[in-house]
Amino acid sequence: MKAETYALLAALLWGLAPVIEKVGLRGMDPMTATLIRSLAAVAFLAVVCPAVGRSQMNGMKYVGYMIVGGILAGGLGLYLYYMALSSGQASRIVPLSSTYPLFATLFSMLVLRERPSVETVIGCVLIVVGAVLVSRE
Repeated sequence: MKAETYALLAALLWGLAPVIEKVGLRGMDPMTATLIRSLAAVAFLAVVCPAVGRSQMNGMKYVGYMIVGGILAGGLGLYLYYMALSSGQASRIVPLSSTYPLFATLFSMLVLRERPSVETVIGCVLIVVGAVLVSRE
């Protein structure tokens, strides 16, 4: 049950953040917003990680993967998300940008050779249906 609780708390925070960020985007461009948000996250983690004893690394072997992931999701992805959020309705942009599990499933099949369950395939179909519904005028 612990994992599910963490996931629901993350969803709660991820649902609240776009509303706050939409207000912040009224006073700055998306690139500046991306920089400020990223610096705030780094500052927060620089304090919290050592405090909770979660700052270990087992070698440098996988650091490059995390850097690429940070650039793709935390840099470019966040910037594009802020571009959309600054000019669109949060109630439409957030659900559309939240279709990333569909892409993660497809990429995990191609790159990691994972085999999705029937439930996962049904979930992906529902993601597509939801995206179509949200994007309709």
